[in-house]
Parts: sequence; structure tokens; C-alpha cells
Amino acid sequence: MPDRDPSNSILALERHIVQAFCVGEYPPDDWDILASQLAEYRWLDPDHKVVFEALRAIKSRDPKTRRDELPAQVTRMGFPDVDWKAYFEPHQELAPDLGDLIRRLKAPTLDRS
Repeated sequence: MPDRDPSNSILALERHIVQAFCVGEYPPDDWDILASQLAEYRWLDPDHKVVFEALRAIKSRDPKTRRDELPAQVTRMGFPDVDWKAYFEPHQELAPDLGDLIRRLKAPTLDRS
């Protein structure tokens, strides 16, 4: 039976987007542009929000360095109990076309303002 709760599909999109930011190999300029598209987004899941904010706080533009520093950055922000497996293992069913995922995520937010 299909899930009729729209917040569940939004949470799933949020998770896929954060996973893509965590494991994706995007050129630095593309990463910056994609991340800036979510600067004003109101995350439903607090863990998704803190991981995304931590990714943006890390000054390195190198994807591997960002991944390596992410757990420490999140801990410094006061959130030591993040389930990293959820973020470092990409979702298998959904190819990370991050731009498309972001557009899909932001579309329903027009109704949530």
C-alpha cells in the first residue's frame, strides 16, 4: 500500500540529498551551487539539518576531506550520536542526481511556508 503521509516522502528525499552530499564526488563549484540552493530550506529531520550544516561548515572543498571531518564537526556542534551508516551508504534505488532531488524536495515547501 502506498504511503499517504507526505512528510515521509519528504524525509526520504532529505535523507537521499544529505547522503548524496556526503558520498557524492561533485566538483567544488557544483557542490557550492547545489548546497546554496538549500541554504534557506527548513529541514524536517533535525539530524539531516545538522549533517548538512556541518558539511557546509567544513572549509575543505575536497569531498574525501569533508567526509573524514564530518563526524568530528557534527560532534563539535553538539550532536555526537548521529547514525553515520545512514549517510555514508548511498541509497541504491535512487541515483544521486542532486539537482533533481533538490528541486523535488523544494517543490512541496511552497505549501509549508
